[in-house]
Amino acid sequence: MKTFLMIVGIIAAIVILLIAGLITASKRIEKKNKKSRVEMEMANTLPKEKQHLLAYGANLSLYRSESPRILPVKVDYDTLKEGLSSSWDVSNTEEAVQTLEWLLTEGHRARYDQLLIALKAGQSFTEDEVGKSQECYEAAQEAMMNKLSFTKSDFEQIDSIAAWDFDRAVNIARWSYILGYITEEQAWDYIERAADDASQFFGSWKDYFISFAFGRAIAYEGDIYDIIWNGKELLNEKDSIWNEFSMKRSGTKSQII
Repeated sequence: MKTFLMIVGIIAAIVILLIAGLITASKRIEKKNKKSRVEMEMANTLPKEKQHLLAYGANLSLYRSESPRILPVKVDYDTLKEGLSSSWDVSNTEEAVQTLEWLLTEGHRARYDQLLIALKAGQSFTEDEVGKSQECYEAAQEAMMNKLSFTKSDFEQIDSIAAWDFDRAVNIARWSYILGYITEEQAWDYIERAADDASQFFGSWKDYFISFAFGRAIAYEGDIYDIIWNGKELLNEKDSIWNEFSMKRSGTKSQII
């Protein structure tokens, strides 16, 4: 019995050490990523008004360990080109423009907003009907409540996954410019359209994050744990881009249809 308890104790100690090591390594990586982002921001400084526009793409930027304050990205040209082609079927100007126009005028919200409303109303669906969307939606709420201290009331007014479309539009415009599919002027025009529509659609950055998370859960059928920490940084850290800029923009031009 003593030998068994000793073995259990040793195993427990090893597990604790491994967890502590993983946490330490994760913090080191996070610190290194932030340092790299700051260095790139200093080398590619943008005016505040343009940084404000890029704030609407911050979810996906941070998910990819990129800075949400500048256009350049760390990933090399060939990797970015392959990623945009394989994930988005965007390999040229025409495809980039079609994708951006789709995200801004229709996007996944056209198909999945009604499902979100039904799920909020308590309707239940089988996996044959909606795939893993319901399961991922429920897991997303639980994750946000457990990790970000959100409450059920925070979800009540969110009836669209539009942030999922707007945030991705900002980044697709950014990547398409870097790859030469669209001009910088075109990129900023698309980014501003996304920012203006998001500014009119949402009341706060918290609402925007929830909408993005629900989009990832329902349309992408994805686990949101890998974006939770980005949400924590964006919403809670004093020097985050969301805490520097308001959700609302004055003089917006686009209109949500």
